Amino acid sequence: MSTVVLKILALWTILIHVVKLRIDHSCSQTPITVHQMFKETVDKYGPLNAMASKKNGEWAKITFAEYYNLSLKAAKSFLKLGLERFHSVAILGFNSPEWFISAVGAIFAG
Repeated sequence: MSTVVLKILALWTILIHVVKLRIDHSCSQTPITVHQMFKETVDKYGPLNAMASKKNGEWAKITFAEYYNLSLKAAKSFLKLGLERFHSVAILGFNSPEWFISAVGAIFAG
C-alpha cells in the first residue's frame, strides 16, 4: 500500500480507542464540547429565539433555553431506550425543530 493510503486509513477506524485527531495547534482557543458551547449560548441568549417554524399556518418559536431543555429530554429518552455510548442514532425526517432537537440530544447522550 502507498504511504498516502496508509495515512488516510490511519484517520478512521471502527475501534473507538484508536482514532487519531487532526488538531491545528495554531488556534488560541481552548477546545470545548458541543454541550459546553450550547450551555454558554443558553447562559448568554437563553430567552431569545433559537428557531422558528410554521405549524398550521402559525409561527412556533423556541428559545435557546427551551431548545437546550428539549435536547436534554431527547438525550435522556435515547438513553432510556437503550442507546449506548459511541453507538449511533438515525434520524429520518424533514427539516423541523424535532430533527434538530433529536440531533443535539443524540450528541448529548454520547
